[in-house]
Amino acid sequence: LINTSRGAVVNEADLHEALKDRRLAGAGLDVFEQEPPEGSPLLGLDNVVLTPHAAGGDLRSRDEMAQSAAEAIVSLARGEWPAEPVAAKPLKTIGAEPPLPKFEQWGPVERQPLSHLRRTIAERMTLSATVIPHVTHFDRADVTDLEAIIRRNADAARERGLALTLTSFLMKAAALALAEHPTFTASLDAAAGELIVKRYCHLGVAVATERGLIVPVIRDVDQKPLVELQKELATLAQRVREGKATLEDLRGGTFTITNIGALGGTGAIPIINYPEVAILGVARAREEAVVRDGRIVPRTLLPISLTFDHRVADGADGARFATAIVRRLERPEQILLGW
Repeated sequence: LINTSRGAVVNEADLHEALKDRRLAGAGLDVFEQEPPEGSPLLGLDNVVLTPHAAGGDLRSRDEMAQSAAEAIVSLARGEWPAEPVAAKPLKTIGAEPPLPKFEQWGPVERQPLSHLRRTIAERMTLSATVIPHVTHFDRADVTDLEAIIRRNADAARERGLALTLTSFLMKAAALALAEHPTFTASLDAAAGELIVKRYCHLGVAVATERGLIVPVIRDVDQKPLVELQKELATLAQRVREGKATLEDLRGGTFTITNIGALGGTGAIPIINYPEVAILGVARAREEAVVRDGRIVPRTLLPISLTFDHRVADGADGARFATAIVRRLERPEQILLGW
């Protein structure tokens, strides 16, 4: 006897007889069978084979497949399957984009060739969006105390030829959080079935230029003090905007930060910079009314969005990693102390 999730019981004789009914194709099964030897239990036969109906389906044990067939029999008996077999049709796969319509029929158009950089960005984004199953976790960090530190030290920083910005604190917070959650600084080798965890911390920072978005890489962020990071970031960003960045400046990143706060917006879902597995997006910080200790007080809240590869991490992992970043942004002394 085979128990089904609906509380019904199907015996082996009924199961064997029902397998001849092609309406079971609607259950997602293909059935190939021969008459079993007399007296042999159905589930012990090598000449009764049940396989997933759809190509590429997960292989399942004989017991699991028999259970599925039993569930289908109950549905069939209750009239829940169609009278005729349902013909399976493969889904269309898009190997190349379909041809565009002739836009000229609706009005004048102009064709502009893509620059080399824009073509490269398009190809990289398509690769990432096609290969990686993206998932995004949203949170907000109370950066009131952090922004106060930046404001208090702005003049002293300028005297030293330095513009203190939120991005350098974001980099340090991310580096410290990555040390606790190294999965997010890895790359997935799908062919080998292995996760390549990098024991170094080179962070990419997206820089908007007139030619397009470029991501230079700052190396060993976890080992450098905040002031050194700020200087290196400013120098590298300027080199990128002037078109003087070398290929080596753009290689070797393990995690990317994109800060669109200066341009506005309340949030964004960034696309992962393949072959990395995660990217942190940051929007504009805004002063909002927040309840603290039973009182409404103004606080500066920073929206963040962590997009990551769902093949290598689950939602709970992403939430814990994002929380580790938020915690340090809300307690800037931990960033300064390297905790």
